[in-house]
Amino acid sequence: MAKEAWWVIEPESPFTFEQRPNGDLVVADTEAAEEHVLHGYEWMHVDPADPGHRIKVHGEGPPPFGRWVRLD
Repeated sequence: MAKEAWWVIEPESPFTFEQRPNGDLVVADTEAAEEHVLHGYEWMHVDPADPGHRIKVHGEGPPPFGRWVRLD
């Protein structure tokens, strides 16, 4: 049985992760000027005062775009 975990974008990476006004969750690579919309992940806000960990996602592994760290 696969174990799911909560993941947040790695704070020191060139990636940002945000929820857009239309509801899309977007991972952006600031070095390559690329954006990717994440689909099919459960998510929640963590702490609005901490920009590096504002949103976390839930899944069997980290999303395919960005650099992620597991929250235990």
